[in-house]
Amino acid sequence: MQCIEYFQRLEAEGQGWELESRSREELERIEGGHGGESLYAKRSIILDNLYGVDIDEGAVEICKLRLWLSMVADIEDEPGEVEPLPNIDFNIRQGNSLIGFTDLIETVNEQGDTSLTNYGIGEETPVSEYYEDVIHAQRKHKRANSSKEATNARRQAESLITSYSQNLDNKVLDEFHNAGAEITLDQVQEFHPFHWILEFALVYDQGGFDLIIGNPPWDQLRASRDDYFVKFDEQFRSRMPSNKDEMQKQLLEDEEIAEGWEEYQEQIEKQMRYFTDGSEYILQKPVIDGRKDPNENNLAALFFERLFELVSDEGYVAQVLPGVIFSGSFSKDLRMKLLNDAEIQSLVGFENHGIFGDLHRQYQFAVLTFKNQGESEQIKGIFDQHDVSVLRHFDEKAVEIPREVLTQYSLKARIFPNITHPEEVGILESIVSHPPLGEKIDNKWNVTPHRELDRSRASDRFVEEENEGDYPVYGGANIHQFQHDNTFDSSLDSPSLWSVDEDQPDLSAKYRVRERAYNGGTPKKDIYEAFGGPKTSKSQKGFVNDLLQEHRGQDLCMDDLLPDFTEYRIIYRDIARPTDERTMISTVLPKGLVCVHTLQTFSPYEVNPEQDDLSEYPLRSIYERAYDDKELFVITGLLNSIPFDYLMRTKVDSHIVRFKLEESQVPRLTEGDNWFHYISDRAARLNCYGKEFEEMRERLGGIDPAKEESERRRLQAEVDAASFHAYGLDREEMQFVLDDFHRVSNPRIMTEAYFEKVAEKYTHLGDVGPME
Repeated sequence: MQCIEYFQRLEAEGQGWELESRSREELERIEGGHGGESLYAKRSIILDNLYGVDIDEGAVEICKLRLWLSMVADIEDEPGEVEPLPNIDFNIRQGNSLIGFTDLIETVNEQGDTSLTNYGIGEETPVSEYYEDVIHAQRKHKRANSSKEATNARRQAESLITSYSQNLDNKVLDEFHNAGAEITLDQVQEFHPFHWILEFALVYDQGGFDLIIGNPPWDQLRASRDDYFVKFDEQFRSRMPSNKDEMQKQLLEDEEIAEGWEEYQEQIEKQMRYFTDGSEYILQKPVIDGRKDPNENNLAALFFERLFELVSDEGYVAQVLPGVIFSGSFSKDLRMKLLNDAEIQSLVGFENHGIFGDLHRQYQFAVLTFKNQGESEQIKGIFDQHDVSVLRHFDEKAVEIPREVLTQYSLKARIFPNITHPEEVGILESIVSHPPLGEKIDNKWNVTPHRELDRSRASDRFVEEENEGDYPVYGGANIHQFQHDNTFDSSLDSPSLWSVDEDQPDLSAKYRVRERAYNGGTPKKDIYEAFGGPKTSKSQKGFVNDLLQEHRGQDLCMDDLLPDFTEYRIIYRDIARPTDERTMISTVLPKGLVCVHTLQTFSPYEVNPEQDDLSEYPLRSIYERAYDDKELFVITGLLNSIPFDYLMRTKVDSHIVRFKLEESQVPRLTEGDNWFHYISDRAARLNCYGKEFEEMRERLGGIDPAKEESERRRLQAEVDAASFHAYGLDREEMQFVLDDFHRVSNPRIMTEAYFEKVAEKYTHLGDVGPME
């Protein structure tokens, strides 16, 4: 419109001679047509620039109607004088956007001709001829001046597309078979494959789509009774669940409806197999923490991957997408594709709060724009927005987020952080500069989280009366930060489960812990790998038993396993929420206790077998401490620190997921590092109270445990303050974290006075240093 208005002004000012002949022709066409420049521009855009696909044929027809109505709104003459709606039958098409071919795979035969044998088209069919007949028919239809001419051209183009599609549909059938789906060609065609290269041949001839705008379905592909039974009962979707059950039962009494329901479910299953196990979609099965985490047929994720194939090189994409595309582990490879092969122009994350009336207020979604070239060294974005007005003021509100923060924040799942303030970028840059907790580093402490017992599966090993057991079995409700019982906090539960010693193996929780670890491969796997077992043809069991027979004359047995409960070790709560007073809750557990699944533990041992160790019975020298006594408490102090809690709150929903914990960064402080002794000594005094820690107090040189509440608050504030320094956060960043930290009513510890004390200690330590 601006160009047209500019050209018209030149013409009106007598400077029309400056216009090129094509521009003058366009102005003359506007003057001679019905309606003004607005109608002309809209008509041109609809005809030459707008294309769309929908699987619902009714939606396609409604789209065409709406385009016509948008033109009617700009009519300036009598309604009867409006020019006919442009011939857009090949602009707005019906089909399945997710099934079908998006590009040509070109091969060269012995004669040097470019052919399409990959698509089942004749070996001697050159690409130019393949394009030309379809393109010529589509162009003729688009420019037709009469209904008869348009009808003939449309029939010719549709006939060609149908002919070519038959061959391509056979290729799709092969892909379904390769994915393990038992299906016929007729059944494939019931999915309405949409071959973009055919249907939009005219667009591909001109270089492809320069801009794709979309809002793909946010649902999962699954058999939905709402989608099926609504065909027989118009009110089915709106019925209450119990009423739906009754109506479904009634409808299924009709044999034809029942057969159709079974067939419908089978067809959905075949499509799911195609998307999950086929070769067309390669970014839907990322590996997270050594395991595949496949997309459970999230349609938005499938559409998102499709975009990279549809948009032209250097083309642009703008999409409204569900939040899981940026926060779900299954969409990891999609995010990496976006970072590595595209330039992200903008990313705005929203929490619904009434933006979409039919969605929960906490539902998250995002608006993304990117250019299909290069890579993203940084992005402009902002998250957790509640009002779409941010889109009108994006440049003022957006934060520049470096690639390093996006890639290092979540090393295993590559989840994007929900950044809402520029200060958070600097904080995360400092945090992610430290090693992930799960990274193995030589000559440093290393930790491996694991679960000891599942309460329901090991229920036969527990009793509920203390006098019937020999030791308590711990759960998440029994601990808090630096507390292994309710000595200082009466709100902590006392243990409700107990168990007996290993002399009653069928009833003993300790024996079950030993048995699970032994059956899980400890220390068999370690010995097998350390002495070259993988290079032999022997099984792990056979290799290790032969080796031990040679050195000590006895096979490996459960006595050779040294259980974690024989040493002081770190535990943490599995259940955690970002809105709790503290999200990460960890403590050191006394010897001789075991835990159920609501507590996770860091094993205190590593297995490093040497040749001389193999003559022992039971094997003991093969075990080394994973962290020494000082490191035990520096780890606990850092895990319980506000900076680490701040990081975990950005990743946790309701549980501490193992891979999210392992990928999260912690300063790997050891002897000789600043803040090592400062944090370790204070964490030890907080944790080493009671007779259960008498041995540990002696091992640490006879330390005095902190028992008074005021002293405990001071020590914990000092641990928090020192941890800010250990992470390398400056005063402004420290204060931002404290101000941003979620407050709860009636806090145990995290009062405003406590936050002020942490800030005060931070300033003091900045002046005097770690004092080591």
